[in-house]
Amino acid sequence: MCLGSEPIVFSTALPAYDVVIPCFNRDHVVADAVESVLAQGHPPTRVIVVDDGSSDASAATVLALAAADPRVSAVLLPRNVGASAARNAGVAIAQAPWIAFLDSDDVWLPGAAHAMLGSPALAALDVVVGQFSRVEQGGEPQAPECGWDGNCIRRGLASGGVVGPSWSVIRRDVVIAVNGFDPSFHNCNDWDFYTRAAAAGARFGRVDATVALYRTAAGGRLTHDDAVGAANARRVLSHPWLREFADVA
Repeated sequence: MCLGSEPIVFSTALPAYDVVIPCFNRDHVVADAVESVLAQGHPPTRVIVVDDGSSDASAATVLALAAADPRVSAVLLPRNVGASAARNAGVAIAQAPWIAFLDSDDVWLPGAAHAMLGSPALAALDVVVGQFSRVEQGGEPQAPECGWDGNCIRRGLASGGVVGPSWSVIRRDVVIAVNGFDPSFHNCNDWDFYTRAAAAGARFGRVDATVALYRTAAGGRLTHDDAVGAANARRVLSHPWLREFADVA
């Protein structure tokens, strides 16, 4: 289903949602992520910030954020286990019917929650995907983009990791049904996650609203490791649901 060709009409009663933010050595930006969510016109029930064994001051920052606002919950992992396991730790205490997974170096734009949860088509969807703008090294936001065109999600996922956690929301029941994110993936974990969700029958829809800034922040990113990325991409593409698509395409 593609919602991008129609104006967004907001419902009067939007569903509750929780936001899970995994954080590893992002002391300098994680507060921006949390504040961008709390500032939404339709605020979250809870923001669950999971510090993934950071070696900087992130844990202290996360605790301070939780102390300052009762809607923020801090989860401190004793060692670094990766973004997948950190997200799963947040899911374990999430209770709202919808979950968003915002990376700690990204931010939501004003109106993001309304754009993704306010469509009249929401009852027929399990995953809602918006657009994002890249911000490179503190520069100006680039043109909005989304890797998925809103048509066949199977074709889209067969072409790459076209759905990002920071610009989408998903029903909690779907997350639980597919056992969350696979910790064996150190990158491509979101591509694998949405592939498994789609293969399990999750219904995807897209809105044209730009809902997030995808920001590059200081610190290492496994997504820049070409060898690991290529190996994990082959793993995702070996999923039977995608292989079958390739066979019939």
